[in-house]
Amino acid sequence: MRTLLCPRCGEWMDESHPDFPRCVYCGELLIRCGWCRAFPGEGQPCPRAKGHPVVYATTVWNCPSFVPRYLVRRTSFLASPQARWQVAASFLFTISVLIVAFFSRPSPPHLLVAATAPSQVTVGDTMEVRLLVQSGHLPIRLRLDRRLLADFQLVGIHPLPSKVTAMGAFYEFILPSLKNPQPITLQFKSTKAGEYAMRAMVLTSPHQKAQWQTKVKVVQQAPSLRPPQGLAVAMARWR
Repeated sequence: MRTLLCPRCGEWMDESHPDFPRCVYCGELLIRCGWCRAFPGEGQPCPRAKGHPVVYATTVWNCPSFVPRYLVRRTSFLASPQARWQVAASFLFTISVLIVAFFSRPSPPHLLVAATAPSQVTVGDTMEVRLLVQSGHLPIRLRLDRRLLADFQLVGIHPLPSKVTAMGAFYEFILPSLKNPQPITLQFKSTKAGEYAMRAMVLTSPHQKAQWQTKVKVVQQAPSLRPPQGLAVAMARWR
């Protein structure tokens, strides 16, 4: 299949087009003898046509030896100027729509709004960790590290979980979302001195999660100051 370039309007046309050999853009006949490479000149016998008839530029023969003078050889990479402008305009329009959609999309709110915990507690004391979660009224999945529950005793959680599941290295608590944002309160009792890393993960969907971590130092309770034994005896006798 050959693709011809119309010498009048500059558009191209395939031989397989149903309107061939007439150009669909300007109506020019693309197989005139004047558009053949073998055209000898006005009123001259054609050296390639059968019988060598005398031809003119406007002569139209159904000639099997017709070789287009203006032939597009690489049709897969060459397009008409009108088609190229249409492709470019469509591309720019698509890019502009994508840019507008990207910058105008609503940004999701932060899942974990706030979290507080003491930095130091005494052995045997109960400390309180508070989280504020932007849940969107979806059930909240709270994950606590197993090592955290090995170092501290969980004595309270609000709101009460509807389900607790052991999952690998952590425990997962399913909490109801009663407010938005939803406050979550955790109460831990410290059991031994040391410095510990606390970590919690909050999820409301597989793609929306937040992680919080901090360090807590647990110290021994300072012994109460007692007066020396001799001084205590003297004070007792004086009384």
